[in-house]
Amino acid sequence: MKVRRRAFLRLAAASAFARPARAGAEERPGAYAVHRATRNTWHGPIALGSAFTPRPIPYKPYPGAPRLALPAGAALPTRPLADAVRGYAPARAFSGEPVSFDALAALLRLTNGVTGVVRGSDPPEHRRAAPSAGALYAGELYVVAERIAGLAPGVYSYAVAEHELVSVRSGRILDQVAAAVEAPDAIGGAACAVLLSNVFARYAWRYGPRGYRYALIDSGHIGENLRLAATAAGLGHACVPRFRDDALNALLDIDGREEAVCALHALGRETSATADPPRTLVEKGSADASLPVVERYHEATKLVSGAASGPAPAARSEPPAPALSASLSVAQAILQRRSARGFRDEAIDPAALGFALTLARSAGLGLRLVVHRVDGLAPGIYDATAAANRLVPLRSGRFEGRMVRACLFQEKAGTAAVAFAWVADLGRAATVGERCYRDQLLEAGAAAERVYLAAESLGLAARNLAAFYDDSLGDLLGLAAPDVVLHLTLLGREEGDVL
Repeated sequence: MKVRRRAFLRLAAASAFARPARAGAEERPGAYAVHRATRNTWHGPIALGSAFTPRPIPYKPYPGAPRLALPAGAALPTRPLADAVRGYAPARAFSGEPVSFDALAALLRLTNGVTGVVRGSDPPEHRRAAPSAGALYAGELYVVAERIAGLAPGVYSYAVAEHELVSVRSGRILDQVAAAVEAPDAIGGAACAVLLSNVFARYAWRYGPRGYRYALIDSGHIGENLRLAATAAGLGHACVPRFRDDALNALLDIDGREEAVCALHALGRETSATADPPRTLVEKGSADASLPVVERYHEATKLVSGAASGPAPAARSEPPAPALSASLSVAQAILQRRSARGFRDEAIDPAALGFALTLARSAGLGLRLVVHRVDGLAPGIYDATAAANRLVPLRSGRFEGRMVRACLFQEKAGTAAVAFAWVADLGRAATVGERCYRDQLLEAGAAAERVYLAAESLGLAARNLAAFYDDSLGDLLGLAAPDVVLHLTLLGREEGDVL
């Protein structure tokens, strides 16, 4: 008998853990500990409070706060997705030249703006530019504007539903953002900084402690939209992974626990410059022992100023240039992007897989494919980590049934043409710091977003499937600790409507 995931989760919620696992006072929860604490198992946690409490509001309301409407008809960049990926290089410095208000409006819409309304929803249920676990949208987006023509300097929250900016703080704040990062020259001269935060309770409502993973993955999705849209618009972009968390949280007047800054991006006109040596930031390393393990991990991996040598900064990983050129623009791909409800059990072309694969690869993560239906490629499990377009067979055979069981009995896991599984070596924490887990989740989300956009460019469909039994999927892929699956995205031919 086929088991539907929604009904299964309702039953599972009754036996899921009521509280996140707690670490002992003597233990500092590291990357591997928090990953284990947030896994799905046959006993929990799978779903928690969604049957007993109202669905969270997916945005901050800001009643009575001053608002500024963004131009709805701002011109969108037309550069093709493949060219934007091929032509990207992170900006090393910014010139101090302004960026237009219309350009900012277009970028915000493409980063995480409203791109559609669910048919028949009342009140209207919006769909956004970036995917979200359960359409709960934990992410909030803030603009620290400094050199945006026609916009007074200050901190603004992006009101997604209205496509407006809400004034949070006025004045020139960008220097304070620069003072909070390890390499201040990466921010100085930028037109603005974009801070991505998460309201963690929105995901915890349905997913319990596992929602922490989803929040960071979804920040990766949102940030990748911003990066590609900025590149398509001819702007310089830099992702700044090392910042003093609480300094940025304070600028936004958020507490760093219920809501916390998880990613920082800078935008502007790029210039060549000689950067000063970066200052040292180190992990805080301690937290209140009474906190649940996930909160304790996040607190302990915040960065603070330090005199000793800190962990090596995470290198920005870029996919190889796509071998297949697709004509769809970045903006079109983002606006069209949807999550497939299901897939037809039909094969896809190997060239299409090759295009998606070049965008899916990330230097900081491993990648494994579960191939069900690709013309000319035997079904089985492949290591796709290599930079060249070469797949290493690991296991041959058909694994649709095992994939469905490992993915909480979601049939789409067996009907898709191929599944992309991003793998992290959590042993890296011993050399680069426990914060690497946060960076790896962000990078997995960025890579998955590229697969989504590749699917749109190819006339295919994609769907995140982050709900899986960690141990079962890891066993199927042949993983052993400290290697773990971070994220899973399906690709194939769409069946029926998209979400």
